[in-house]
Amino acid sequence: MRQVLRIPGLGAIAGLIMSAVACGGSSNGGSGSGSPPYGGPPPAGAPTLKIATSATLGNYLVDGNGRSLYYYAKDFPAAGSNAAVSNCTGGCLAVWPVFDTSNVVVQGINASDVGEITRSDGAKQTTFRGWPLYYFAGDMSAGNVNGEGVDSIWFVLHDQAYSVLLMSNPSGQPPTLYLADGAGRTVYYFFQDTVGTATTPPVSACTTTCLASWPIFLTNSTVVPSILTASDFTVFTRPDGQMQSAYKGHPLYYFAGDAAPGDTKGRGVNNVWDSLDPRVL
Repeated sequence: MRQVLRIPGLGAIAGLIMSAVACGGSSNGGSGSGSPPYGGPPPAGAPTLKIATSATLGNYLVDGNGRSLYYYAKDFPAAGSNAAVSNCTGGCLAVWPVFDTSNVVVQGINASDVGEITRSDGAKQTTFRGWPLYYFAGDMSAGNVNGEGVDSIWFVLHDQAYSVLLMSNPSGQPPTLYLADGAGRTVYYFFQDTVGTATTPPVSACTTTCLASWPIFLTNSTVVPSILTASDFTVFTRPDGQMQSAYKGHPLYYFAGDAAPGDTKGRGVNNVWDSLDPRVL
């Protein structure tokens, strides 16, 4: 469901949001050099990337002036030999301007987590843990996080890496929303598993040779975007003694055939495997 923002004094920005359909609109033309919504560069030597704190979101990434920075669920993060790909183009950039800094000074985060890509339009864009970074034009002052959760595909990034996050197919074809790990690798569920309940743990029917194609997904931390509920993620002990993560009682797996972030090649395999859409599961 599309989130409708009601922010006093937005005026022209609200029109941009409607025309760009919160980055669901035209992807043709445009430039990656969108201007940040307010403020100038921080003083020389001051941090250009740092951590702010919100009562609702916890610690999250901002620029040197305290402007919130977001990731886009339709982007592909950098991972291994795969470069990051920004899929926010054209009218999207009027609402979600690119963040880029040539002078990386960090506070509260690791400098090694910061990178830079050259977008398809030739502009530079800073990345954090592989994810291209954006401002939101509806954030009017430091501390605003009005872009959080827009269309269920825009989210802040935290000082701790997401253990599970949301991604979306940029083509608009299914899966329109699905769970992935923090590096953008899709996780799946198996129709033949026994779903866990509040009183009984899940039972995985994927054993022995099955695990060669469908490796176990396990995370011992639960850092998730705000529209997900951390308590929906649990860890259980399999019959073989290994630990495995579950979502709403469904054991979670990777697919060995997925080679790059955003791959969803495991969907529909033998009609018993699928990605997880938290809106319907």
